[in-house]
Amino acid sequence: MWTFDIGGVIDYTGEIIQIEDDSSNRYHQQQVRRVSDQYPVLVDDLPVPASRKLSAVFLNLIPTFELKAVKPYDPRFLADWPAEVYDIPMAEASLDARSQAYTQYKNDLPNRLSAMRISHFSSSKLAIESFKLVLLPVWVTELPFDGREHLVLINGQNGIVASDIQDKSNKSRKSVGLREFLSDLLDD
Repeated sequence: MWTFDIGGVIDYTGEIIQIEDDSSNRYHQQQVRRVSDQYPVLVDDLPVPASRKLSAVFLNLIPTFELKAVKPYDPRFLADWPAEVYDIPMAEASLDARSQAYTQYKNDLPNRLSAMRISHFSSSKLAIESFKLVLLPVWVTELPFDGREHLVLINGQNGIVASDIQDKSNKSRKSVGLREFLSDLLDD
């Protein structure tokens, strides 16, 4: 997995409506004031998958890792072990990370600047400050379930499981969820 530190500022332009009262409070006058400013951006260790093969299920597992505890990638850790190697280049992953950070801040800025109606954003001053390719301990397997093979990933730090098996326990027909299925396998 790649991790990126992103910094800089988002330029924005917006409008603030100011209400002015006369001294007798008989009428209110609204005045629209245009504002251009910057909002600071600092994102630490934004995770981006480094492999296309496991991305859909892997995205669900990423938030379960303690990223401060992972080790930088070193091929010596993988000697004589089957492993998924990265196939997403750093340049491509960095564009995705920058886009994710910008989208996150752009969506959140109207809440942070609630008195303002924002009309324009610019990401031109966002930059990737650093990046790392890190090695995540993930066990990968496939399990037969509900008539087909399903991808299952297990976080090697804490044992949390992610899968493409849909939890059908909320449906009216009887079916077993992933946790119950795995519990049955381990109990036997």
